[in-house]
Amino acid sequence: MDNPKIAQIFQEIGDILEILDKDRFRISSYHQAAQTIASLSHDLRDVWHEDPKALQKIPGIGKSLAEKIEEILKTGDCKDHQQLLKKIDPGMLTLLTIRGLGPKKVKLFYKELKIKNTHDLEKAAKSGKIRELPRMGEKSEKEILKAIKESRKYQKRMLLSTALREATALINHLKECPAVKRVEYAGSLRRKKETIGDLDILAIGTKAEEITRYFIAYPEVSKVLVQGKTKTSVLLKSGVQSDLRILPQKSFGAAYHYFTGSKEHNIVIRERAKKKKLKINEYGVFRGKKMVAGKTEEEIFKSVGLPFIPPEMRENSGEIEAAEKGKLPRLVEQKDIKGDLHVHTNWSDGDSSLKEMVVGAKNAGLSYIAITDHASPIGIVHGLDEKRLRKQIKEIDRLNQKLKGFRVLKGAEVDILPSGKLHLSDHVLAQLDIVIASIHTRFRLPKKEQTDRILQALQNPHLNILGHPTGRLINKREPIAIDMEAVISEAKKKGVSLELNASPERLDLNDIHCKLAKEKGVKISISTDTHHHGQYALLKFGIATARRGWLTKKDVLNTLPVEKLLKALRKTP
Repeated sequence: MDNPKIAQIFQEIGDILEILDKDRFRISSYHQAAQTIASLSHDLRDVWHEDPKALQKIPGIGKSLAEKIEEILKTGDCKDHQQLLKKIDPGMLTLLTIRGLGPKKVKLFYKELKIKNTHDLEKAAKSGKIRELPRMGEKSEKEILKAIKESRKYQKRMLLSTALREATALINHLKECPAVKRVEYAGSLRRKKETIGDLDILAIGTKAEEITRYFIAYPEVSKVLVQGKTKTSVLLKSGVQSDLRILPQKSFGAAYHYFTGSKEHNIVIRERAKKKKLKINEYGVFRGKKMVAGKTEEEIFKSVGLPFIPPEMRENSGEIEAAEKGKLPRLVEQKDIKGDLHVHTNWSDGDSSLKEMVVGAKNAGLSYIAITDHASPIGIVHGLDEKRLRKQIKEIDRLNQKLKGFRVLKGAEVDILPSGKLHLSDHVLAQLDIVIASIHTRFRLPKKEQTDRILQALQNPHLNILGHPTGRLINKREPIAIDMEAVISEAKKKGVSLELNASPERLDLNDIHCKLAKEKGVKISISTDTHHHGQYALLKFGIATARRGWLTKKDVLNTLPVEKLLKALRKTP
């Protein structure tokens, strides 16, 4: 699949432009295009072959970027990328993946210490040279060493979105094989864990050798690790390992359950089977030597006296007991989501206009969005001050007068200051339909200070949603240190909802905290935090995490129709 390569090239172009301190809008366009392309489920080469002009219909891809995509598809790279690479040491790009390092620090390290890569940086930090640089110090040096260690740990697992893209492309390839009757992904990807180690692919087919040949002929395969009659393992060019198992139809349900896991869930199912004098494995359910079930997963669960349990719940975290008592929740689905309550535009750091965000939302099947541009004193170059926010409010009012069957809510994402106060005055906050408060600075405060900071913010009567509550970036930045139980309890008292940020890099709240919030009766807002009109599809990743957290339609704030939502936001009985 060409998409990952194109996304990587665009990401690198944006990163190099940032190191070279070029125009921020140009930088943003490349980064946003990289994110959009990385999340596509269809191959850009197929789009290009069918109609090159169709590339420009992809959100965020204009004529210039479309021409670069075509160049990459034809040659494997683009001239602009190659020319930019000559202006920096390639190792500097890897430094940008380390938590806390931005372009300015990377340039500083290179200029003062000739640091070109992670190895150089670690060596300099261990020898005490980093602390001697301007605006650094011993504390910064220790944080860098900690971040390097985290970075190496994270390299072992990929984001859910990356795994889904890789698996979808591979499955689409296998579906073209005439011998394949059915093919699915299993493993932690099917359970929609936030990070994935490798891919488990299951296929039904009578001609195993033909399917295997088709599998290893996949253009993205870089190395065949193991090749057998029914199991083959390969390493993809992206560095991802993929295992293919070929099964008879009568065993597919058993294998689908077994290889979906989790290990802990499977152990409990097998123990239940033993009590019924049955044996369950990847080949089926057996009474003695006789196979009594295995074609479908429903048969597997029925054989041990249980209803079907959704894959996202299979972690041995209470789902067996709930199923036994007939109390499995009806998990939230994509169709339940009515709107997106965390949307950015080009009024702050987004790429799309108000109208473009509305069109994108309507195309995604939503009936409302909340415009929540940044109101921030630090970190956001073009955040809204109170004067510009009032101007935006009027613009939204004018836009709503023209819309039919769709509503734009007036909101803001307001910074939580270190003191716990919100950046905007109560007078301005009172004019908004929705207020999100988030932490964007001082991530490393001690646990008590950070918790007190959030608890103080929750006292503001205008606050509706606590945005990305732990501030984590998966595989990049650890969550802030807070007492989550105390935060959830206080949110309940104050009628504040918690956000489940659907960005694959965040998925914040995680599934465990979602479940805790549900138990405490705190509503969850599943929102994209989108900065582009083509990113509403990210909602599916938030929904996946919500399902892992046992959330139902009633637990999710933005499943409400807009009028009921507004009533709920006003915190009226």
